[in-house]
Amino acid sequence: MYTDSHIHLQDYKTHNIKNVVTNAIKNNVVHFINPSAHPSDWETVAALAAQYPEVTPAFGVHPWYIADMAPDWRQKLEFYLEQNPVAYVGECGVDRLKNPDTAAQIDIFKRHIELAQQYQRPLIIHAVKADSEMSELFPVLPPRTVFHSFTGSAEWGKNIQKHGFYIGLNFSILRKKNAAEILNALDLNRILLETDGPYQNIERGVETLPQNLPTLAQKIAELREIPYAELAQIIAANQTEFLGEK
Repeated sequence: MYTDSHIHLQDYKTHNIKNVVTNAIKNNVVHFINPSAHPSDWETVAALAAQYPEVTPAFGVHPWYIADMAPDWRQKLEFYLEQNPVAYVGECGVDRLKNPDTAAQIDIFKRHIELAQQYQRPLIIHAVKADSEMSELFPVLPPRTVFHSFTGSAEWGKNIQKHGFYIGLNFSILRKKNAAEILNALDLNRILLETDGPYQNIERGVETLPQNLPTLAQKIAELREIPYAELAQIIAANQTEFLGEK
């Protein structure tokens, strides 16, 4: 049984959310971590978690949208965390590819880290071209932190995992020419699987569906040259440890 550790159910356009969830469950994807990206998402994400018991919400501000925030954004974020005791914090982080000016991004990101620590919640990080910025913040990140949609270097991935954090892998890793090299360097005991749906499909312009998560696991197992059942067992153990699943 799989968890899609990062999916934006609120963003599906060509698929009905109920069908997305139902078809995933039929394919042994039975749990969904549903991050928000913008304060305008928070109420929708909370409502989806209330409607579907398989969905765990996450509340945060994606670094792409920090300019849109109202002055009281932190208080509102804290309100949603208080109202949703199982909610994660995120996604949040730093993206130097989108915006090379990192000062404001880091300041907002630190506020998310503080809330994750205060409420003892897992933290979901979006980090692009920000290795040095993230390294400096390693000491203050909560133990249950995941760097989602990882496509960085093998060395950077090992460094993240060495500090006890997790890496979220989706289909985008398979687009890397050196995917096998990266995957063989990573500690499988510190990875989670995700779709980042409806984004990150191998086929451009087509919404990614969580029902395909077992296919991702199969492809990763092939690149690691290990049996699929072995990888599935490892992922199940990781989900139990990081996500608190039974």
